[in-house]
Amino acid sequence: MEKYDLKNLKKDVSKYALTNDSLNELLDTLKKAIIDNSNIITDANKEDVKISKKQIKIKKLLDIIEKYRNKELEHLEKSSRKIVIYKGDPYITLHVCMQALIKQTKVLLMHDEFMVGVNKVLIKVFQNVLNKFEIDNLVDEIKDYSINDVNDLNSLYDVIIVIGDTYIYQLLKADNKNVKFFAYNNIALYCESDDLIKLQEAIYIYANENQYEIEIIYCDNIKDAIKLINIDPYKNMAILLTRSNENKDIFKNEINNKDVYVNDNPFKEELGRIYNYLG
Repeated sequence: MEKYDLKNLKKDVSKYALTNDSLNELLDTLKKAIIDNSNIITDANKEDVKISKKQIKIKKLLDIIEKYRNKELEHLEKSSRKIVIYKGDPYITLHVCMQALIKQTKVLLMHDEFMVGVNKVLIKVFQNVLNKFEIDNLVDEIKDYSINDVNDLNSLYDVIIVIGDTYIYQLLKADNKNVKFFAYNNIALYCESDDLIKLQEAIYIYANENQYEIEIIYCDNIKDAIKLINIDPYKNMAILLTRSNENKDIFKNEINNKDVYVNDNPFKEELGRIYNYLG
């Protein structure tokens, strides 16, 4: 069976113009649809956690929708078309869907089998609500994609956006495609205290279970570790595990352009930093 319907992917988004009032109505309708389908989302999550262990909270989904209530609307003569490649975090799925709506951008979501059940339900609920507002062909999805799929479809889209997956980004960039990268919980971790190794292992396991890229930094001293972390353009989170008060301050002061955590839980927020992915 084909992974995608090429004829459908070629279709443009139906023309629509949102006002603040109509957007608010759509958001209210979408939130209600999420609540009405909460049992289906939860059941899908129960199947997904057998593999991934990521728990999705309905309240967090509703909070994400609410964040777009006061966003500036864009009115374009013709919608742009973008491929978004990511690991499959359902919170990212919803954010990208909402940004596509606001920016009138046709989006093709491409991800692997991570959280495939929840994503399927979320996208279906989103599409059903859009249909009620006569908005069609805004969001498509390909699960378990390959680089060949991206190459085959690239000509249909203006740009490829990769979120969090540095390996895929480097593969695509090597072919000189129009591709952009956004980090999402891409982690560098340096532990310099032997008694904190178990905490390092727990962070590593949690990151892998949630499909966050994590690299353990092995250096002889804090200065070398900081240099290594600072030159890495793909990491947006830096974690230090230490018993040294002096090195805590050095790390906080000398790490550049990254969210810094020192002996702190980097996952106490359920979402990583969200960007304006669609420009």
